Amino acid sequence: MLVLIFALATPVAASAIAVFRISGKGCCEVFNKTLNKPVHDYRKVFLRDVVWEGDLIDRCSVVFYSGPNSYTGEDSVEVFCHGGLSIISSLSDIFLSIGFREAGPGEFSRLAFENGKISLNEAEAVCDLIGSEDLGRALLSSKAVAGKISNIISKLGSDVDALRVFIEGSIDFSDEDYNFIVEGDVEGRLSKIKASLVDLIDSSLIASKKITKNRVLFLGPPNTGKSSLFNRLLGFDRALVSNTPGTTRDIIDSEIFYNSVNMELVDSAGIRKTDDPIEAKGVSLSMDEIKDSCLVVVVLDCETEDLMNDFKINLKDKNSLFVFNKYDKTRPKNSYDCIVSAKTGFGIKDFKDLVFNAVNLVKKNTKKSFLIRERHHLLFESALGSLDSCIQKITNETDVAVAAEDLRIVRSSFDEFLGIKYSDDLIGDIFKDFCIGK
Repeated sequence: MLVLIFALATPVAASAIAVFRISGKGCCEVFNKTLNKPVHDYRKVFLRDVVWEGDLIDRCSVVFYSGPNSYTGEDSVEVFCHGGLSIISSLSDIFLSIGFREAGPGEFSRLAFENGKISLNEAEAVCDLIGSEDLGRALLSSKAVAGKISNIISKLGSDVDALRVFIEGSIDFSDEDYNFIVEGDVEGRLSKIKASLVDLIDSSLIASKKITKNRVLFLGPPNTGKSSLFNRLLGFDRALVSNTPGTTRDIIDSEIFYNSVNMELVDSAGIRKTDDPIEAKGVSLSMDEIKDSCLVVVVLDCETEDLMNDFKINLKDKNSLFVFNKYDKTRPKNSYDCIVSAKTGFGIKDFKDLVFNAVNLVKKNTKKSFLIRERHHLLFESALGSLDSCIQKITNETDVAVAAEDLRIVRSSFDEFLGIKYSDDLIGDIFKDFCIGK
């Protein structure tokens, strides 16, 4: 039975263009039945009318791909239609009517993996690339999509295999005077493999929301203008502003994209002692946010300048900026990273650049070559432990047979990373996080 899948690869929203992807053996022939003129050539763009029950639904650009020379490794078609919601709905109904079913999350990439078009790591990197918060993370993910990490691990795996075969072969000649382990420089070759793996681990950033999310927390006493400054940076009113202290009682966040960096700005409740249980909860939430933020912006004014040292003590281990607000009313007594007036807009451009540069500096200080997942890190650490065990046995010239088994475990970790060996549960967990249409 043929399995034909389709999905809208663009958001469900009115737009200039919408893109559908379809895949499955024979899908080109099936889809051709809806066109005013069939397409029999591949990897070229054709303009065709989609006709259904005698009605012209839309004039679309279509590209046909013949398996295995496609992303999924199977016959595929990309359909570029107008982005009206009625057109999107009509095409979806047509696909269902001619025998397609809607694809699940990541099903196209899963097909690509199962058909040997990409490794498991490369499939995961596709998901990470789509979810990239900024250009830096996107570039790291792109390296994995291009197969750079997979190539490194494949090469190390081949080296491990060659060494294991050599060690196992030496066991058959253990009674000979010739020392295969020493003469074959087994210890030196193991050390090189270990050094390469350690270098890969050290140059990799483990992907997690807390590490890769550029959270910028606005902190300070009540009524210093945190919310006004927060709104100024966003360019619109996201947080409620009032002259009444304690107006902000919950965490308010919103994203801003500036100079290729995605920052999540977080407005918080004013820090003060209060008998109001709701406001006190807001203060507690504000303090909890500090640990998950890559930068803390402390906003003070002329009435709260005396609290600067208290904030500096509490934030001594945190990246922070101290900003004086309400410059339109009075001049500061202390030295600040930036002086602004959220009311008049004075200093806002400099403040925006300062926040961006501070976030960028944090990222540069943790500059890495690759982006990996926690799963990958655990596999690499496991392989490293088995390598150390193998090196110890070879150095002491004991349990050579067990040393070969250590290398088998190393190779197993590499295979799991690449997806050469895997469980159905693992595959399900990985691809469920993908978007529909990828």
